[in-house]
Amino acid sequence: MSSRFKDGLSTLDVIHALEQHACIFKPFMCSSVEQLTSAALEEIFEVQLSEKGSTRRHEETRVLGFWRDYLLETEGLSLKDILIFATGLNTLPPSQIQPQPKLIFQSTSRFPVSSTCANTIKIPISKTYDQFKIDMDFGIRNSPGFGNSNIVTENTNSDVGPLSNFLSH
Repeated sequence: MSSRFKDGLSTLDVIHALEQHACIFKPFMCSSVEQLTSAALEEIFEVQLSEKGSTRRHEETRVLGFWRDYLLETEGLSLKDILIFATGLNTLPPSQIQPQPKLIFQSTSRFPVSSTCANTIKIPISKTYDQFKIDMDFGIRNSPGFGNSNIVTENTNSDVGPLSNFLSH
């Protein structure tokens, strides 16, 4: 530790508290990158469900199961890709993400929509898990991130663009 930094911490006797309670201050003073897991990613989102007993709530609960399965599978994408799409972050910070990320259900688009400023991801209400997975993968892969290059889907047909391949299904 540099002497100027120590002097600064000594001004308000912060250095004494750091020395006495190092284990308490460690998460705030020392960054450590933890392995991103599906459980950790699931826990950061506050799920926004409709009123209990409503038809919409029933659909959202079904799709919430799709979301959880999707996080467990993440074959083509990584959990990091999903975190970047939803929040703009490529790792979880040592403290909480502010504002707390929200998971919202939407039926206006078949693809996910995110607002990284508000830490919000809107996921599509799909009839089947297979359709949900296809739409999530496509939406995330083809969205530009903050300062990140597009994750482009592979074009298997040289005569048409990737959108044409996808939309023909």
